Amino acid sequence: MTPTPQTKPDKDSLHDLELTISQILRGGVLFAGIFLLTGWVWMWLRDGDNLQSFTVYEPRPFVENIQWALVMNDRALLIAQFGLVVLVCLPLVRVLMTAILFLKQKDKGLAVMALTVFVALVGSFLLGIDL
Repeated sequence: MTPTPQTKPDKDSLHDLELTISQILRGGVLFAGIFLLTGWVWMWLRDGDNLQSFTVYEPRPFVENIQWALVMNDRALLIAQFGLVVLVCLPLVRVLMTAILFLKQKDKGLAVMALTVFVALVGSFLLGIDL
């Protein structure tokens, strides 16, 4: 009898998954950048010099900004905020896809660590804790 080799994931499929992760991240940054730039240019064309309003810093929660933009029908701000949300969510996608990669490599220790980091990131976003 010939010994049965252990089932290991194909190196090509792991390489393809790594390439997919990098392409998603590149595309996400490009996508977010397009939305941010579109929103900022639209605000600049509509309002002129927006930097004058930054002489006094008035922090507002993200949800309040979105509600105000919806009430005022400020599409430029909504587009810019959407780009910002996409940009902030990219690390979450990276950590989650890395956990999937570790699971496919059958490296459970690193997969558990990556999933722990993912849960911590999601929790910090939901609770407003700065990490």
